[in-house]
Amino acid sequence: MSDKQKIFFFRLLCGDVEGKFDTLFKRVESINKKSGPFDILLCVGNFFGVNNKEFTPYKIGDKKVPVPTYILGPNKEDHVPFYPSDDSEFELCDNVYYLGKRGVYTDSKGVKIAYLSGIFETNIETPWTYNAKDVSGLCDACVRGNPSFRGVDILLTSQWPAGIISGNSNVSLSTNAVSDLPSYLCMKLKPRYLVSGLEGIYYERPPFRCPNLGDHDTTLESVTRFIGLARVGNPNKDKWIYALSITPLDKMKMSDLFQKTTDETPCPFNFNELESKIFKIKRKISGVNQYFYDMNATDEGEEKNKKRNKKPRIEMDQSKCWFCLASPSVEKHLIIAVGNAAYLALAKGGIVEEHLLICPIEHYQSSLGQPPDVLEEINQFKEALKKFYLRNNRIPVFFERNYKTSHMQLQAIPIPKNADRELKDIFVDESEAQGFKLDVLESHGRLDQVIPLKVPYFTVELPDGTVLYTKIQGSVHFPLNFPREVLSSGPVLDMPNRVEWKDCILPKEEEEELVQRLRTDFEPFDFTM
Repeated sequence: MSDKQKIFFFRLLCGDVEGKFDTLFKRVESINKKSGPFDILLCVGNFFGVNNKEFTPYKIGDKKVPVPTYILGPNKEDHVPFYPSDDSEFELCDNVYYLGKRGVYTDSKGVKIAYLSGIFETNIETPWTYNAKDVSGLCDACVRGNPSFRGVDILLTSQWPAGIISGNSNVSLSTNAVSDLPSYLCMKLKPRYLVSGLEGIYYERPPFRCPNLGDHDTTLESVTRFIGLARVGNPNKDKWIYALSITPLDKMKMSDLFQKTTDETPCPFNFNELESKIFKIKRKISGVNQYFYDMNATDEGEEKNKKRNKKPRIEMDQSKCWFCLASPSVEKHLIIAVGNAAYLALAKGGIVEEHLLICPIEHYQSSLGQPPDVLEEINQFKEALKKFYLRNNRIPVFFERNYKTSHMQLQAIPIPKNADRELKDIFVDESEAQGFKLDVLESHGRLDQVIPLKVPYFTVELPDGTVLYTKIQGSVHFPLNFPREVLSSGPVLDMPNRVEWKDCILPKEEEEELVQRLRTDFEPFDFTM
């Protein structure tokens, strides 16, 4: 790939902040003006410290965080109160976001970031610790539903991976701040950059490649670079901030990924030893890079075979989701059409008879971060509904509420053509009356460019294509019935008795009859047939 063809997206990496927020954000602002713009700042280690009074001005809005900042979770019990107690809240202040205990975050530019918060403890589960179960869950989150998984761009851990300084006698680490589990994650996920904190020193290891692990491993043997960052404003002036230009893995040519570097070193980890130590796995080796997996090995052959054939644990219990198509809880009699990645269904307790839902078939919490094929099919359903509603001289309003929901639902409500007059002003005025503000998404913009992946939000798309949105802050009580209140009002549908969905539920027999009629009416517009 030539320099002209390369696509670089700029990231900043930061070590332990430990309450020195002014030092951090002043430095970030300076770098951003001089060498930016940078898309995001990723922080590892302890974000909070003993004294956190400098955070208050940022929290109340007197000072601004210059770049969207993503942080790992607490590494000690004393820091837990500084993080959200509700799993649905991730915004600590404007432009500072808590990634969570573990997971994978693919940003708007396609850079895939895996992360693991806390310090290792064997058997206990607390907000500031992780264990082998968390590591297995993170691996599952990366690989599950992704048969062509190739690796991640960045792996963030607060603890350093044990063995990373092998062969370097000039670096010494505290034994309580390293763990074998980040080493195992490195072998499994093959990050192009592995970044850690907590040690208080800067160390950048020469690049290395983690070997392919056999027939079950679809990752690429791309180069991994480890970066350990020092504490913000440390007296030794060790490097605590790192500017990184990176092309997303999915946008790179294979030849560039496999290209050798002049300073490569042997991989410092042994996968068999790590797997045996962490998971007590016995592995038989047959030939080069050919492995037979047994995640629950015992001395009894029969028991071993039974456990080997067990299906891997699914982290998300989709049986409890009302909208996962494979779930026994979904009300299948409401379904109108099913595609490859999304489906169309009657909204339960709809405002009008043709109040419909577009949902992904698999479990995604919101429209942000979904695979391109899912988004493409959702858009196909939207276009089909526009034509469907137009047959009765009606036009659709689409809205999504990613707040106190677990499965993405794009709601579609048809309104008369003449009812869209001043619809934007009605939504904006009513939002201000209810204590929050709706912003207009620029015509050339995307929702994922203004709302981070895990931040709750509400968005509505008006018939003229205008998109309004709001981030739902932790301190704001967002009215769940807000879009129904607006659309049911006199200027729009004039159906004030249809605000509460529970009051609009039909008996199952009537729902089945309505769905059957809708299936017939929608058939000329159904691209899934």
